[in-house]
Amino acid sequence: MVSRLSGIGAVSLHTESSTMPAHAAALIIIEASDQLSHQRLHELVGSALPQLARFRCRLVGKPLGLGQPVWAEIDDYDPTPQIHRATVPAPGGRREFADLIAGLTAGRLDRDKPLWEAWSIDGLAGGRWALAVKMSPAISDGIAGVASVWPRLLTIGPRDDPSSHLPPEPSLGTQPSIGELVTDTMQELLANQVTGVWLVAGAVPGVLRAAARRLRGTGEPDPLPHTASSMSGPVPRTVFNAPLTQRRAVAFASIPLAHLKTVNNAFGGSITNVFLAACTLSLRAWLQRHHTVPDHPLLMQMPLALPAADSTTIDNQFTVGRIRIPVQLEDPVQVLTDLHTATERLTTASRSNTEKTVDFATIASLIPPTVVHTGMQLYTGLGLSRRLTPICHGIVSCIPGPPAARYCAGARVVGMHTAAPLVEGAGLNITLVPHGDVMDLSVCVCPDNAPAVNDIATGIVDAVGALLAAAQESPRGEGRSVVSEMTSHTKKGPHTRR
Repeated sequence: MVSRLSGIGAVSLHTESSTMPAHAAALIIIEASDQLSHQRLHELVGSALPQLARFRCRLVGKPLGLGQPVWAEIDDYDPTPQIHRATVPAPGGRREFADLIAGLTAGRLDRDKPLWEAWSIDGLAGGRWALAVKMSPAISDGIAGVASVWPRLLTIGPRDDPSSHLPPEPSLGTQPSIGELVTDTMQELLANQVTGVWLVAGAVPGVLRAAARRLRGTGEPDPLPHTASSMSGPVPRTVFNAPLTQRRAVAFASIPLAHLKTVNNAFGGSITNVFLAACTLSLRAWLQRHHTVPDHPLLMQMPLALPAADSTTIDNQFTVGRIRIPVQLEDPVQVLTDLHTATERLTTASRSNTEKTVDFATIASLIPPTVVHTGMQLYTGLGLSRRLTPICHGIVSCIPGPPAARYCAGARVVGMHTAAPLVEGAGLNITLVPHGDVMDLSVCVCPDNAPAVNDIATGIVDAVGALLAAAQESPRGEGRSVVSEMTSHTKKGPHTRR
């Protein structure tokens, strides 16, 4: 029995190009310790990651590309060729580390080999070390599965063995024969026909009910406040929608969780809203310096984790929502208010509106890889991203880290980041990794379109500081809040722009 590649990972892999590699990198920054060395970190990676089945496999394509590739475990697998070493240039600060990561993670992985690489990194300021694990979307099922490597590399105590509390994953199968590949291809094509009919049949009742409501002139009641005018309007075209090149730029920053909680306690809403507000204010300031602030809000994609998601395995499940961020607004409290309404609607819709839910992973698995690859080539080759209305401007996501302090190779972990990929027509990616009492963030852009990526990352930190100062001046119950603004914003006049 063979194991097929499926879901988001399959689409990401088949749409890769020289200007749009789809891999992600999980980064761990480790406190200085005499116990650390390249050899020790290489031994840790070499023993821990192959416990995950996909890390010791390669992909085998189907005849004529008519079906999804299958996994084949490599006999007597030796991970040594996938593990390297690197040194951060002096003085070893965040910028130098980010530049190194941008260079190490550039370019696609060789699909004829295991779809991952790792580096032990020295030269960081203060004698710190780092681990970087670059993995194909086929391994991680998109960005959601990046967190699966952390439990394999991290421990609760400095003397714990990471392999002692998680057993190795079972094999995904050996190298299939030609006959097995042909048989599985026929079975896959037949199953796709059945699945396609099932998807259509499942969608028809919802379409008919919606049509009936439209004919009657009625609709379902909306329990949430209406979307503010500042959160609607045409999707503006910005530098983030420009065609991607092969270059990438990355920036890192950290935010104390206590600061986000203080703002949240003062103004209401949620920590997610506070972070999105900080991103909005930072992007507004960046656009003022390097481009033009649009008259309408930006549109961002947000992967929303499903309740059953398990970060210890690779097969994480999530759905994707879209949210407008009002960069045209200057008032931080109004930004928080509008984002609170938008995220409430998004969360409610993702949980309860089954009629509008599309199982994207299932639909994607029905499309042959050659068709997906050809379609993406046509999309980029014809310049459709420049001619059509922008799909979105970027992605904001959160990859859950451990809730308390962790150790790696016996030394304390002081940072955890994820360098995430860009998508054609959406050249901005902001990824947050909460762990312990800190939230580490990473920003990735194409520097040929969006310069000074560090300004965006540090701008988010500065925006949290501004919100924190406002929260300390206006404790909850004594000043403006998200709740009070939600009941009054429709009575206000136009908001201040630029």
